[in-house]
Amino acid sequence: MINLFKMDFHRFIGNKMMYVLLLIFCAFQIFGTYMMSVYEQPMAESGIQPGAMNASEYIQYVLSQSPSWMLLYIMVFTVYFYMSEQNAGFYKNYITMKHARSHSVFSKILIQGVFTLFMFLTLLVADFIGRSLFFENSAIGDLGYFMSLLSGQFLLQWSFSILILCASVITKNMLISISIGIVFVLNVIGMILSSFESLLFDDAFASDYLLVNTITQIKDFADLTDLIHVGSVAVVSIIIFTVIAIHFKSKEDLK
Repeated sequence: MINLFKMDFHRFIGNKMMYVLLLIFCAFQIFGTYMMSVYEQPMAESGIQPGAMNASEYIQYVLSQSPSWMLLYIMVFTVYFYMSEQNAGFYKNYITMKHARSHSVFSKILIQGVFTLFMFLTLLVADFIGRSLFFENSAIGDLGYFMSLLSGQFLLQWSFSILILCASVITKNMLISISIGIVFVLNVIGMILSSFESLLFDDAFASDYLLVNTITQIKDFADLTDLIHVGSVAVVSIIIFTVIAIHFKSKEDLK
């Protein structure tokens, strides 16, 4: 397990795609903040005042936008990182070893966690630069709330990357995996189920517990109920998608 993680981490650090994605994400986050400053008055008329938001409120607002750019970048990296190893055939060198298949999945999940962490660090830097330049507001707000927000969103975004890993393991095809990933990023399934739910039931909110729906909903991280909601969705998703990925990986044939 440790050796597999070391190999994957070495590939991760030397992966140019990772740095390109982070740079593009940073640039677009700063540009997005600039565009918000340009249209600040029309947004204020609709009740949204990004210039008056602290870091917690601003990050929540950015992450709640659909489609989520962060989910898109995480999806692209997850598919690319997994499929690049598959297409190169390097996994054949170790996959026949005992427990190598499950350890390989765990290793990929850890790498995706590291990339998700890098995405959040990039988001924080980009938003700090953008808000400082265009809104002259770099306030963080309550530090405890801010850390709860980052922790909860990190777990949710990480669990989403494991969902995409499942799709990659099952399909073993980059194009199909990206297509499925785009469907999830756009939250097509969540919107369809939410629509059916609102039509068929008056007081049913089961769709609120879908992963992408939870990511794109603004939560009060000072409220215990919302914290339990976020934590339970993230942890259950991580466990379920990890088990599914390991199951299909264990059934995979060498080609």
